[in-house]
Amino acid sequence: MSSLKKGVGSLKKKLSTYEITEKNVQRAIRDFKRLLIANDVSIEVADAITDDLVKKMKGTRTRRFSDLSKLLLEVAEPTLIKIISPTKSFDLIEEIVEKRKETEQSLTKKPIVILLLGINGTGKTTTIAKLAYLLKKKKMRVILAASDTFRSGAQEQLKIHADKVGVKIISGDYGSDSAAVAYDAIAHAKSKYADVVIIDTSGRMAINKDLMEEMKKIKRVTNPDYTILVVDALAGNDATKQASDFHASITLDGVILSKMDADARGGALISVTHATAGVPILYIGTGQKYSNLERFESEEFIRKLLK
Repeated sequence: MSSLKKGVGSLKKKLSTYEITEKNVQRAIRDFKRLLIANDVSIEVADAITDDLVKKMKGTRTRRFSDLSKLLLEVAEPTLIKIISPTKSFDLIEEIVEKRKETEQSLTKKPIVILLLGINGTGKTTTIAKLAYLLKKKKMRVILAASDTFRSGAQEQLKIHADKVGVKIISGDYGSDSAAVAYDAIAHAKSKYADVVIIDTSGRMAINKDLMEEMKKIKRVTNPDYTILVVDALAGNDATKQASDFHASITLDGVILSKMDADARGGALISVTHATAGVPILYIGTGQKYSNLERFESEEFIRKLLK
């Protein structure tokens, strides 16, 4: 986000020297659009934002503004908040805790199942460990399902994280049915009265038909409570496309944007929710520690960005 925020700061400084005229307003909107696209906001979303700005600024009384930067950003704030706001916002960890309280006395209670999706290199395995860590802090008993039976070393990598966090892992043989591994993990969790099962899944270097069919099968077999996609903030517009493609094929309940602590431009945060028709960004990964998973608040993000 640092690159986008710096860009907004530079634009504010530049526009503060402009007289508020129709020509300069048009120039300011063009500059703002270029800034968004340069920082990984998709062209479709940048168009939607600037089209809305044009409509709103035509109907805005400009006399009360001391400079053009204040005019642009005051009008831009509600537009950006609207673009980035999900259909439904929720705190995943707190929602799970509340659900378990409701079923605490039931002898037939089933574990809450979280299905994690994502292509290779997004930080999905680390994100699973972070979720397990946060849930364990809430006294939840967590089991991990090593359903990535495709990538060599994937199960061993997940086991290292499971051991560090202190949760159990259920795995199978490489090349075996990934849906069967997930099913076994859920059955084990139910027999042990565990609270949550987090299912790791295989990725590919790119989204393809085989991957999508495999993910659909796992979802069909496990009937997860939450289907969540992990995307890499450094992937820029590719992250937005991944979210859109997965949601179109599988239907997502949420997105986690990893690696926001790296040199991410930040535009994917603005584009993802719009591209998925309102699927919320639940968390952003802000470091390698298990505690480095922060709840994402869209309004707070936009206000900090424009401050």
